Amino acid sequence: MGRKQVIQALEQKAVSCNDMKYDGRLTCPKSYGVYQIVNTANAGKTFRYGNHPVRQSELQREFGDCCLVYLFLEREYAFRMQKILNNDGD
Repeated sequence: MGRKQVIQALEQKAVSCNDMKYDGRLTCPKSYGVYQIVNTANAGKTFRYGNHPVRQSELQREFGDCCLVYLFLEREYAFRMQKILNNDGD
């Protein structure tokens, strides 16, 4: 399966932030975001992933700004998406 097809297959598994309920610092159910670093000068990789919204706050503190690109209910999907978006392979 090519890069574009993998991205499309993973996009089908993404969920909306509007469907999430917040339970303290995390969402319920637990969710995992893929974030794009806006200022990549010192970031290394452009795309990062982690527990939403905690990871987003960490990235904003570290790099100044980032935006949520995808949200998944499975960590593996977020990991695979950020990996392919960073061109680290499928």
